Amino acid sequence: MTSTAPTFKDVATRPRWIGVLALCILVAGVFALLGQWQIERAVEQGQSDQRDTETAVPLESVAEPVSTLTTEAGGRMVSFTGTWVADDFDTLAGRKQHDAVGTWVIGRALVEQPAGEPASLPVAIAWFADAGEAEALVDELRTADATQDLVARLMPTEAPTMGDLRGDTREAMSVAALINEWQEWNGLVYGSYAILDEPSAAASAALDGAGEPIVSAPPEVDAQLNVLNIFYAIEWIAFMLFAFYLWYRLVKDAHEREIEAVEDAQAEAAAAAAGSGESVRR
Repeated sequence: MTSTAPTFKDVATRPRWIGVLALCILVAGVFALLGQWQIERAVEQGQSDQRDTETAVPLESVAEPVSTLTTEAGGRMVSFTGTWVADDFDTLAGRKQHDAVGTWVIGRALVEQPAGEPASLPVAIAWFADAGEAEALVDELRTADATQDLVARLMPTEAPTMGDLRGDTREAMSVAALINEWQEWNGLVYGSYAILDEPSAAASAALDGAGEPIVSAPPEVDAQLNVLNIFYAIEWIAFMLFAFYLWYRLVKDAHEREIEAVEDAQAEAAAAAAGSGESVRR
C-alpha cells in the first residue's frame, strides 16, 4: 500500500505547528505594540503646542529670579504687581513692528517676592515710529514712581547685537546688558523680560496717539512628525510580518520534506516491485 503525500494544510494543522503559530502570533503582537508605541511617539512629538499661553497666570507660578526661562513659561501671558524705577526708563532702537523699524520704550519693574527683597524685571512698554517721541516719553516717565498691576508676555532675554557691542546704539532687550545700567540694583533679576499687553497707565497718559502697544504674538511651535520614530515603527511592522513568514517557511519546509520522503518511499517500492517481477520471469 502506497501512502499519499500530505497537503500543506495537513502539516500546518498538526499540534506542533499550531503551537509554533501561537508563539509567532504572540511575538508578532509584541512587535505590533512596539510599532504602535513608536507611531504614537511620532504623532505626540509632531503635535502643536497646545498649552494655553493667552490666559494670564501669576508670574511667580512660572518663573523665578536668577533662573533661565523655561519652555513652559516662554511666551506666556503673566500677571504681576510691579513698582517702576523712575531712573531706569530708557529706549531701544531697531525694533520692528508692522514692517516698520522704530523704538521701544522700556522700563524696570520691581516685583515683590514671597520672601526677601523684590526682583527686577525688564519691561517693554510701547513702540514708537519716531525715536524723538520715544525719548520724550522716557523723560516724562522718569518723573513718575508708581506701583501698578500689570499683564505682560514673558519672553527670553535677547543676545546683544553688533550695535550694542560697538556701543553706538542700544537695540537688544538683553538682561545682562541692562543690569549694568540700572541704578541701585540688588542682584535679583529675572532671566527674561516682559512685553506689556497694553501700555501701563502712566505710559498711556503720555502716549497721546504717538506710540503703539508692542505687538507680541503667541509662541510658534514647529509641528513636524518625528521621521525617525516613523522609521522605527515600519521596522517593527516588518518584524511582525516576518514572524508569520517564518512560521509559513518552517511549515513549508516540513511539508516539502514529507513529500520527498513519500516520493522516495514510492520510488523504493516501485524499484522493489520491479525487482520482484524480474525474479519471477527468471
